[in-house]
Amino acid sequence: MATLDLMPMIVSLKLVPLEKNRPRMISFMGSYHGQTMGSLSLSGHPAQSLFIGSGNVVKIPYPNPYRPPFGETKNLTEQLIQYLEQEVFKTICPPETTAGIIVEGIQSDGGLLVPPADFLPRLQEVCRRYGIHLIFDEVKVGLGRTGKWFSFDHYGIVPDAVVLGKSLGGGLPISAVVARKEILDVGTGIHMFTASGNPVSTTASLETLHIIEDERLIDNARINGEYFKDLLQQLKNKYEWIGDVRGKGLAIGVELVEDRVSKTPAAEKTAAICYRCYELGMLVFYVGINSNVIEITPPLTISKEEIDLAVSIFDQAFSDLEEQKINMEKVKQYAGW
Repeated sequence: MATLDLMPMIVSLKLVPLEKNRPRMISFMGSYHGQTMGSLSLSGHPAQSLFIGSGNVVKIPYPNPYRPPFGETKNLTEQLIQYLEQEVFKTICPPETTAGIIVEGIQSDGGLLVPPADFLPRLQEVCRRYGIHLIFDEVKVGLGRTGKWFSFDHYGIVPDAVVLGKSLGGGLPISAVVARKEILDVGTGIHMFTASGNPVSTTASLETLHIIEDERLIDNARINGEYFKDLLQQLKNKYEWIGDVRGKGLAIGVELVEDRVSKTPAAEKTAAICYRCYELGMLVFYVGINSNVIEITPPLTISKEEIDLAVSIFDQAFSDLEEQKINMEKVKQYAGW
């Protein structure tokens, strides 16, 4: 156990390449795996593009059904898999030199992107065929948030390694890697931290797991997540700026556009909505490579009454934006423009 940002780097840039005796790793554009230099190397988010990380990481497009990287949503999974096998593997990243692929089951900071249902199973097939380890970063969406313990549980996948953090400690700093024995036992003394295995954080994490299970918070996330999305879909019918509502459980994204035909990202409007929600007493943030997706990741204990209140605040914020009642100078200060 170590600091949160280090875990993706530990498993992906140290243990997996060492165990496979292969130097390269593959991650996805738009991904977010942390802020240390090793984690930055794996990440594909534009906020981290100023930093030059490890040269052994190759980044490929993430299958975004709303903004398909190859221009069309139909056969999106097939397009991505063909690109990986016919282009990436045959040029800059041969499979015999590729140790692992790290992926988010829902790409969180990339815009709460939910891949097509067949993508992750196909990715697992490719990894098995070429002897490549499949690693899931579940730091943000794991431990019940999607309505199952882990995002990969929606697809019947068995990863070779799983990275955990954030909610694991219930507010205390802790993270963990759960992986195949051959990965974790690849060497002795190759990764140590003075503060790893902190007894207070470890105790908190065990109690957090008990609470998630005993209080049936996974069921709550699934049921109330669907309720939340249904209400947000009704808002979508009311406001043309809402281009897409997506997610699983209580990991929900609301993408704002200038219009639904061009799908031009509405970053300024997104910041305005988030700021107005703050003024009205609700904290939400925007994510995505275009800064135009409202991230909705509330506590798993949220009730339907609280969801009703949240949606009413969203409704008020959109109405205020429509009527030009939001102070855009304050929004610019909030967004740092």
